[in-house]
Formats: sequence, C-alpha cells, structure tokens
Amino acid sequence: MIALIRTEFTKAARRTRTLVVAFLLVGLPTLIVVAINARGNRRDGDSGEGLFRIAQQSGFLVPAAVLSAMSGFLLVVIAGTFAGDSVAGDANWGSLRYLLMRPVPRGRLLVAKAIVAGALIWAATILVALAGLVAGLILFGAHSVTVPGISAFSSGGTITVPDLGALSGSGLAAGFQLGRGVLLLRVAIATAYVAFGFTALLALGTLFSTLTDTAASAIGATIGVYIVSEILDSISQLGRVRYFFPTHYFSAWEPMFTENRYPHDMIVGIVSQLVYLIVFGAIAVVWFRRKDIRS
Repeated sequence: MIALIRTEFTKAARRTRTLVVAFLLVGLPTLIVVAINARGNRRDGDSGEGLFRIAQQSGFLVPAAVLSAMSGFLLVVIAGTFAGDSVAGDANWGSLRYLLMRPVPRGRLLVAKAIVAGALIWAATILVALAGLVAGLILFGAHSVTVPGISAFSSGGTITVPDLGALSGSGLAAGFQLGRGVLLLRVAIATAYVAFGFTALLALGTLFSTLTDTAASAIGATIGVYIVSEILDSISQLGRVRYFFPTHYFSAWEPMFTENRYPHDMIVGIVSQLVYLIVFGAIAVVWFRRKDIRS
C-alpha cells in the first residue's frame, strides 16, 4: 500500500499542472499581502473589513486573512481538480486499464489515489498559509495583536447590539489581545481546519471521478456541487437544511481571531466532513469495484 501511494504521489507531483498550482499558491498570497499593505497606507483610512482590517498589526495574522480570502473559491477549484482527476485522469489518458493489470485490488488503488489527492489538498492549503506568513512577517513583522471591539468588524463601523452589557462582560465589546504564541497556534489550527474542510469535496470528487472517464466532467461536477452549496447556504430561509451542506461550516474558525474563542461549530464541521467521507467514500469504493473499465 505504501509503495502504491508513493508511486501515485510521485506521478501526481511531477505533473506540470501541480507545479503551476504551486506557483499560483505562492504568488497570489504574496499579492494579497502587498494589497493589504497598500490599502492600509491609503489616506482615507479604509483598511478593509473583517480579518483584513486588523491583518496589518502582525505578520502572524496575515495567513488567517489570506486563508479567508482563498478558501471560498480558489482553493475549492484546486482541491476539486486534485480530487476529480484522481481516477478519471487515468481513464482519460487510457492508462487506467494498465494500472488495474497489476496485482492490486481496485479498492486499494482507489484509496491510494484518494490519499494522494488529499495529501495534495493539504499541501496546497499549508503552502497558502506559509506564503502568507512569510510575506506578512516581512512586511508587518512579528507582533502581538490588539483586536478592536466587535463593532469594528461591521461594514459600517458600528453595529446594533441587543445586549451590550453581555458583550461587555465577555470582553468582545472592549476588544482583546492575542500574543505571538497564541496567534501562531491559532494559525496552525485554522490551516488544519481549512484543509480538513475539503474532506467532503475529496469524497465527492473521488466518487465523481469513478462515474466518468472524462477528468473535466468529474472536476466540473465536484466544483459545481460546492458552488451550489455556497449559494444555497447563503439563503437563510432554508433554515436548518443549510446545516447539512458541505460548505456551511467553512468559516467556523474565524471567531478564533475576531472573537477570541474556539467555536463549537468547528467540532460540528469536523463531524460533518467525516460523515461525507464515510458515506460518499464507501459509495465510490463499491462503484469502482463493480465498474466495467474500458479506458
């Protein structure tokens, strides 16, 4: 199994597409950091919203802002590409039959390909965070962060709070401080959570990759499911139905930086991803074992 994973990983890592993705994942976070710095230097005082508003205080906070910006679309596209191409890519090139001629069970081959795709997704997410961290430390230095009150994160600079006394008691209205060690730890947790948040996408992409012999179709279906999930999740009228969407808990990690707390939704999000992995991963294995391979 280890030899099979090593072979598949070497084959995937050497592709030109992987090198282009790696270059993009380093270049774009760097560009975002430069944009944060440029916007913060504007005379009108408009330094952005959310994590971008406070990112200039420390290079340790920049990776969180970069992950927030890139996890909503670009990382989804990249993760969907790795997952959707796992099996359909070989079928598209006509090499899947030759892979199955080796004395390796189909289920084991599929698991190996899914592990390699998952490793590439984790590597892509970590690379984004590291690029943002390095660029952030160069431009903003390594400092502790003073996070302003909760009203600073609204688009208009103020927010109507139903119970200001309760917020004051929790420290959110007055703001709080995050030390360098705490920031680094939370950046690591956020990076791991974002990477693990693509587990459902990995399971769906692997399933779609076994259903078709065209890599573009599998990739498009995987990304399409996530785009539809994002759109439906933004419709509050759907109520609790939104809790079952794979993208619902994507941003559950952000209160670690904006509200100084570890949200319970992070645990729920992890459980949700595991459920998707078990259900759709099992379906993919069963289907691939019974599929008539002609490519």
